[in-house]
Amino acid sequence: MPIDEPRVTEVTRLLAAWRGGDAAASESLAVLVYNELRAMAARRLSGGQPRPLQTTELVHETFARLLEHPLAAADRIHFFRVAALAMRQALVDAIRRSMAEKRGGDALIVSLSAASDVAVAGPEAWLGVETALAALEHEDPRKCRVVEMSFLLGLSNEETATALGVSVPTVERDLRFARAWLKERLAS
Repeated sequence: MPIDEPRVTEVTRLLAAWRGGDAAASESLAVLVYNELRAMAARRLSGGQPRPLQTTELVHETFARLLEHPLAAADRIHFFRVAALAMRQALVDAIRRSMAEKRGGDALIVSLSAASDVAVAGPEAWLGVETALAALEHEDPRKCRVVEMSFLLGLSNEETATALGVSVPTVERDLRFARAWLKERLAS
């Protein structure tokens, strides 16, 4: 997702207005970021059928979670990090609901682009990915942020480095580590 400076400024302005109590700011923000969230959801759901949610459903569930109360997000990148977490939670909740309704079900292939050689099958796989990401978050929060920004947000290594205040080689090392770490976690 290329960074468009006027959009970055507008997202930041709308976030500040929303925190300040402007109810219309959340609606304007939703319109402004909708296509980017759809792209995030499509990336998140790519890799197999059946899907626990359709792309539009996942975006709407994410918005519902984000709009429950004004976000403390300071800027565009922070907003999308919060949105990525809300999307992960919405997806996991949908899978849990689906698994509660029907045990077993069809195979679902889950693949992380940040760990492109890691693929696992079944609805439980999404929960496994979520568990692995939570463990990575606990072990090394920055590496988890790098995976989220690369995979969920679709940021380039350069954009991720800028957002996290680290160098591009650090992002590349973090991705290599995370790829191997997730592969090991998901294989067990």
